[in-house]
Amino acid sequence: MLIADSGSLTDAAARVDACADGLADVDVAGPFSDVSDALVGSETSQGCLWLSTRLGAAVQVYAQRLHNLADASRSTATDLTNTDHNVAGAYGTGPR
Repeated sequence: MLIADSGSLTDAAARVDACADGLADVDVAGPFSDVSDALVGSETSQGCLWLSTRLGAAVQVYAQRLHNLADASRSTATDLTNTDHNVAGAYGTGPR
């Protein structure tokens, strides 16, 4: 028998969302600016700019994918709850 606690899934999704928000707020590109500013016009400066923009973009994409994971968890919890109510109603036990 499958027993799933949809409330736990929803709570976990909220925690994942909070972590994703925190990750999205981290300034991963900022530390590169000191090096880039110190070596203006050099290949190292250009490399810092390239790396910082790509690292910043990668972190934002990762945070968005965590939000997607949380959305999927909430959707699964809703589906489990709806299915449980439908099956209970179909067999005359009524919704829980």
